[in-house]
Amino acid sequence: MGAMEEKLRQLKGVGDVLARRLVENGLDTYEKIVVAGEEGLRSIKGINPRSVSAILAQATALAEKLGADKAERIAGLKQHVATLRETVQSCATSAKERFSEALKGKPGQKLTRTLVQTLDTLDRVEEKLHKRVKKAGKGLTKASRRMEKIVEADLDGVRKGLKKTRKALKRVLA
Repeated sequence: MGAMEEKLRQLKGVGDVLARRLVENGLDTYEKIVVAGEEGLRSIKGINPRSVSAILAQATALAEKLGADKAERIAGLKQHVATLRETVQSCATSAKERFSEALKGKPGQKLTRTLVQTLDTLDRVEEKLHKRVKKAGKGLTKASRRMEKIVEADLDGVRKGLKKTRKALKRVLA
């Protein structure tokens, strides 16, 4: 039995067989059941006509609850992205202050390029937040841990840390 069928079995009046039939008819989420309505549910073979309205009410309640949870998590992740962006920018300013002499040549160009790439990747992750909530949460947490280690690093350490941060963020997009 698949994960979708297992979720549908949480509805009172939906067993193994009915869950399988719902998935076969394309009603594999609570939102799709709500959209199908009573007529869509009645057309499925084996469903008890008296329990259609109860199943629809339960699916509506669960769909609203899951939608609110997801919106809440996305808002938290957007806050995390903003914090991480501030951390990257403060890292850039502190590196500029600490390594002002070393940043005049090629190392400065490399660090600037890495910073820009990291910020671009962070922007792309922010665009994908609503699609990949769980993976984005993991990637942002890992990127934050990487940024914490950069604070006392030397110039090469800062650049390598930014590259590792970017790699953690790119995994969200993969």
